[in-house]
Amino acid sequence: MLPIAFLYSTIAIFLAAWIFPSNAAIVAVFLATLACMPLMLNLIGFEKEKEEMHRDYLKRVVYSLFGGAKSHGASEPAEQLLPFFIWLFIGLAVAFTFWFAVLPKDFAANLFYVQLNTIKEINLGFSGNSAALGLFFSKILLNNIKVLAFAVLFSIIYGAGAIFILVWNASVIGVAIGDTMRNALSTYAPAIGFVSIAGYSTAIGSSLMRYMLHGIPEILAYFIGALAGGMISIAVVRHEWNSEKFEATTYNALGLVIMAILILVIAAMLEVTVSPLISVK
Repeated sequence: MLPIAFLYSTIAIFLAAWIFPSNAAIVAVFLATLACMPLMLNLIGFEKEKEEMHRDYLKRVVYSLFGGAKSHGASEPAEQLLPFFIWLFIGLAVAFTFWFAVLPKDFAANLFYVQLNTIKEINLGFSGNSAALGLFFSKILLNNIKVLAFAVLFSIIYGAGAIFILVWNASVIGVAIGDTMRNALSTYAPAIGFVSIAGYSTAIGSSLMRYMLHGIPEILAYFIGALAGGMISIAVVRHEWNSEKFEATTYNALGLVIMAILILVIAAMLEVTVSPLISVK
């Protein structure tokens, strides 16, 4: 999934820069979304079949996501969910990171200006004031739950439409890491030797830790929400409402959404308490 997602994003970035240069930041996300849609639709369809086959599907998903599938005899359904989601997201983020870091500075800034503005708004929220910690946590959590709600809604309406939100988040995190890498390179480039290499590597590692520490759980929660909405969408398309199948699907989808919210709570705690402590300078 990593090379496939990297390829999709790379093609999307250059097509957007070539055809729609003034709006490339959004068009690139949209084109990458189109490329990833068949993968998400196939996965959602696969999981819908598994959900119909197993009455304890929700329990199996929980065991699968948190590494207990095989020990609980649930290795068949959903065991590819976690690696699929994680590597798809990492592939998307790596592509945006790579191209932001290697393209000419002015060109990259114009190409990803929307993502850069979003990053500036996010960074304004980081504060060392402990009195505002609870307020910041609430703000982050409510915002993430809103994104989750959109992911579920987009999946219900458009089948796998939530992939747009997921690609957008990957682009923001990728550009944030790429910007840190570029700044680190400009800082340590004048120096030559082991110290400069070590400093550059430390800056990259710190940047990855700061954004991925809470970013991976957030994206996993959004993927789970997208899966829940997609399963309901398939059930509606198949005219399964007013049936036991639809009741079971709704129950499992609700369980997935609750699971996603719990993951977002953990991610918000990490973003508020741990991520600001990681210096990326």
